Amino acid sequence: MIASDSADSVWELPPFQATRAGCLIFGLLVCLGWPGRGTAQEPVDAAWQEHEAVADFLTDYCVDCHHESEPSGDRDFETLLAIGDPTTTVHDSADRVYLLRDAIDQLTLGTMPPPDATLPSDAERVRSITQMRRLVKRLEASIEFQRGGTRLRRLTGREYHNTLSDLFGLNLTLFDSTATFPSENVVDNFDNVGDALVTSAHQLEGYLNVAEAIVTKARAKARETKSQRWVFEDNFYQQAELRSAHEAAFQHRYLCLYDHPLNDKPEGAYGHLDEFGNGVPHDGIYRVRVLVEPRNRDTPYGNKAVRIDLDEPFRLGIVAGDTRLDDMVHTQPMEPKLAEFVLEDGPPRWVEASVHLDKHFAPRFTFVNGIHDVRGSFGRVFKYHRETLPKAVQRTKGIFRHRIAVIEHGQMPHIRIHRVEIEGPVLTDTFSAEPGPNPFLTPVPDSRAAREKLLQFATHAFRRPVKSKELKKLNDLMQHSIDHSGDVETGLSDAVQAVLCSPSFLYFQSTDKDTQLLSEHGLAERLAYFLSSSMPDARLRELADQGSLSDASELRRQCRRLLKKTTASRFVADFLDSWLSLRDLGSMPPEQTEFWQFYAGQLESDMKRETQLFVEDLIQRDATALACLNATHSFVNRDLAKLYGVVDAVSPEEAHRYTRVALPAKERAGLLSHASVLTVSANGIETSPVTRGVWVLENLLGTPPPEPPDDVPAIDPDIRGAKTIREQLQRHRDDAACAQCHRRIDPYGFALEVFDPIGAVRSRYPNQTKIDASGILPSGDAFDGLAELQPLLEKRKSFFLRHLTECLFTHALGRKMTPADRSDIDQVLERSAEKNHGFASLIEEVVMSDLFRG
Repeated sequence: MIASDSADSVWELPPFQATRAGCLIFGLLVCLGWPGRGTAQEPVDAAWQEHEAVADFLTDYCVDCHHESEPSGDRDFETLLAIGDPTTTVHDSADRVYLLRDAIDQLTLGTMPPPDATLPSDAERVRSITQMRRLVKRLEASIEFQRGGTRLRRLTGREYHNTLSDLFGLNLTLFDSTATFPSENVVDNFDNVGDALVTSAHQLEGYLNVAEAIVTKARAKARETKSQRWVFEDNFYQQAELRSAHEAAFQHRYLCLYDHPLNDKPEGAYGHLDEFGNGVPHDGIYRVRVLVEPRNRDTPYGNKAVRIDLDEPFRLGIVAGDTRLDDMVHTQPMEPKLAEFVLEDGPPRWVEASVHLDKHFAPRFTFVNGIHDVRGSFGRVFKYHRETLPKAVQRTKGIFRHRIAVIEHGQMPHIRIHRVEIEGPVLTDTFSAEPGPNPFLTPVPDSRAAREKLLQFATHAFRRPVKSKELKKLNDLMQHSIDHSGDVETGLSDAVQAVLCSPSFLYFQSTDKDTQLLSEHGLAERLAYFLSSSMPDARLRELADQGSLSDASELRRQCRRLLKKTTASRFVADFLDSWLSLRDLGSMPPEQTEFWQFYAGQLESDMKRETQLFVEDLIQRDATALACLNATHSFVNRDLAKLYGVVDAVSPEEAHRYTRVALPAKERAGLLSHASVLTVSANGIETSPVTRGVWVLENLLGTPPPEPPDDVPAIDPDIRGAKTIREQLQRHRDDAACAQCHRRIDPYGFALEVFDPIGAVRSRYPNQTKIDASGILPSGDAFDGLAELQPLLEKRKSFFLRHLTECLFTHALGRKMTPADRSDIDQVLERSAEKNHGFASLIEEVVMSDLFRG
């Protein structure tokens, strides 16, 4: 039912080696000549004169580098001449267009010719670029490009999970549907490229298991459950390391929280209810009330002994814990934060939250901004503040006795819980604004009713009308199960599981073989998964059924509607994971001791959320996408505000909320100053101008450097005596094999050296060497720091906008962009320019393009 791709795919140009390959491109054009010598719209003589002018430019500045005996860039003109007669071979002509486009880009960026070659004047460069662009247009008018087309692809793990949630109207926050699935293959940072989405036997088995589990959850939701109430007071047993101390100090009257949950060796990071060993009996919303008291924020212990920001009010968090894992005192694979409270100093007070819990889950309590390394703090209290303890325990030795003494007699900052009350399920879980067609919500009296429910469910799941043959097979399967089990609901369950394992559910619809366009339902599917990472909602299904979604005005209207829905936040999160590589945030976590604030503030999730909110705001206001390069505002909570030096902009009482703030313009501008970007482009221990420079070229400008040759050393040709990373790289650049690429890469990285591995501003390295953030781009433009680099990035806005557009298309279509797509992308950019490249307008033009429909 889903057509496979043709075996013949468009020829794809391999990545160019900048500067060397550029010269070859032009030499190739000179040697091969241009077909047609002009078009009907332009006199032949004028076209040929322009061709000769380009040839003269290339002869003067490029051809000497690319000859048979030593072909620069590993390109041999004589070999390349063998590709065929360009005047008659359409495919070869297309290849030459791709080559010329890339050459124009390299000339525009100033990366070619290399600085040690004879260089053209600025006027010559501009004139030749203009002439080459006209040549490209003439060639494009005379040849037919083979486009990438729609790829056969399945739902990614995130799309699959969201679809299950929306299809059944279930809150799956605590249900990881893809836990046993293999990781998705990533192509150029994107996890949804159809060619790379393998469906293994292991994954097929996973689909079967998840189908059974999700049907069980859906059936359970339909059953009425009575609300229950649990009260916990006294008998608060801490984790093993603290149990003896708490028995001596409190006789287990309190549940005490000491450290934040991201400590390497937590002790008291997760307060669990030992007597609630099986968790809640049903999925649903539960009311959790806690009598809580912050203690010892006025402790005499200094920061050497206790690493905690005592200027900040203590914050209590509620996270979920799976009791079946039998480890409620340590980090679990799934533990979303369910609620957070800022605690006022003073006597115990009640706080309350309504939270979703799955069966077998129980609430756990955390000290969100608690102590870092509380295990070591017990010993450090004895080292620095022994005199504050009773004389009877001052000579105590060993961590075991230190812990008991400090908890019983000391003034360790902590959160003390006196009582916990849980009640529920108390409310209907309105997780989805548009509940899916859960076929088990109402009784299924007979086979006829079951067939009606099955048809409705399959129509939603397949995102299109069910074919008669498909429906017959499903009905036959269901009837066989009913006959075997004697139970209608069991038969329906088996048929629903079959739907969830069908290729029609797991795979996207393909284009029509004749029209090469998506059907109405295929268009609804593509639009929905692009902008909500899930199945079409009721309005899209209705328009597809009516055959009116493909109308241009209606399609634009639906694009705007989806961008305004809350589900658009899923699109932003998923897109940024790919475009900016934020999926890799946390893969190389910062060092625990030096960057303890990263963990104490739980900054990893905060950083990601900041960038998501920033882009969401641009979309909602249709602000220019160029704000990604130059905006001096962002959205931060209290912990990020401290990192950025704007702590007064976010009140302690609103610590966990994100607020729009102005950032220091001389220090920060656009995405390059976001802590998420600066952290993901560092290695967790130190920064590298090379790593960050490559990130800028790949993720922001879309001009990645080539892979270094196998014989090029990593970073150490001869760096003896080098004191700074700049000196090391200069010695590296003195190696001729390294210089060409590093002159493109390093300058961007130098500008970002003023940020440490987690994005805080600094002026010196850890060895106290002063940081030099100056650089010179290949174009000759000089700068000193990010503030001066920012306008130079704006001069390269065409590269940024094109790369952003290509990434949007890749995310929307599930395939890499090919050189043949370039003209369509340019058309999108031309239309977007009429609206100042508003972010929402750019997305709209992607949706309205021919590429999106085919």
